[in-house]
Amino acid sequence: MRIGISIFTAAGQNIWNNGIGQNVYHLATLCRQLPFVEAVYLINCGDQNEPPAGAGDVGSKFPLLSLAEATDLVDVVIELSGAINLEWADRFRARGGRIAFNNCGQPYAALVDHTTFSSVGCFLKPDRCDEVWLLEKDAAFLPMMRSMHRCPVTIVPYLWAPNFLQESFQGDGEKFGYKKGTLSSQPANAAIFEPNLSPIKMGILPFLIAEAADRRAPGTIGRVDFMNVAQMVGHPTFSGLMDNSGLHKAGKVFIHARDYFSHVMGRGGTIVISHQLDCTQNYLYLDTISGGYPLVHNSPLFAGVGYYYPESDIAAGAEQVLRACREHDRELDAYNAAAAAKIFSLSPFNRRNQDAYARRLLSLVARREGR
Repeated sequence: MRIGISIFTAAGQNIWNNGIGQNVYHLATLCRQLPFVEAVYLINCGDQNEPPAGAGDVGSKFPLLSLAEATDLVDVVIELSGAINLEWADRFRARGGRIAFNNCGQPYAALVDHTTFSSVGCFLKPDRCDEVWLLEKDAAFLPMMRSMHRCPVTIVPYLWAPNFLQESFQGDGEKFGYKKGTLSSQPANAAIFEPNLSPIKMGILPFLIAEAADRRAPGTIGRVDFMNVAQMVGHPTFSGLMDNSGLHKAGKVFIHARDYFSHVMGRGGTIVISHQLDCTQNYLYLDTISGGYPLVHNSPLFAGVGYYYPESDIAAGAEQVLRACREHDRELDAYNAAAAAKIFSLSPFNRRNQDAYARRLLSLVARREGR
């Protein structure tokens, strides 16, 4: 089997622009391990002829093909990061090729956000693929996706590996990785990394959790690095939130645009506070626990790692911040062991993940052949 995985390329693009670019390489790495796979290519759906910046060593392992070059080189296409040209897809399927749409973003939000907030969006021909793959976080949307795409829709494993995080480490005095004894000896430096582009991943509740923790135990929070909110400065709602914040009045809140996770934490971040709505798998969680940092989060799928609070319970989240400050240093070895087990469960080299994708790929081809 020869597999092509779509990837979007653009000028100035970086592998950290979004998680889906990283996912392309994690899936490609997994597919290379499968015994029946002869070759894995990346199908270029953008306008650049090289991998995204920051892809590191793995970026050079997979040839980047144009659609024209891919026509006679692949048997199966996985549409992941870039949208496959519809005319090409129709011709490819007509000659016996198979296409799986690997939908990693939250499918409902992808429809609703674009229409509600009047941002640029698209609606591709829904019956362009032979199968749709969703992540476990989006299992609730299986019926919706079956109705839209009129083909089988199944759950596939979430994949992650630390190679891109490791590639992002830099010198200049920035030292990534939690240092034992930090939280027990000084106030917590909280970092909030939600992208603030959709209601499903916003930093407002994490900020309120930090505020509540510091109200409950004054002096708990030394500073808050509030990432990805520079564009909100001056908005009446955001200004009102800041003006009524004790942390902000104390000069402890620092507003930032986008930055690398490892750089922010390497400059002194000591705890990450996160929140999501129906988006329970997030590379931020893995970046955080990989570095040994306490992760305060509300994802049931990650309840076994970090410091979990349910739903949008700010009081419970604040208690988990205080718990992390009390216990993290004492429990660091156990925390890191649980993190390592979680990370391995998501590895492209994990046999269970390989078997799951192998079954999907073989089923995809068998259906075309009538077996």
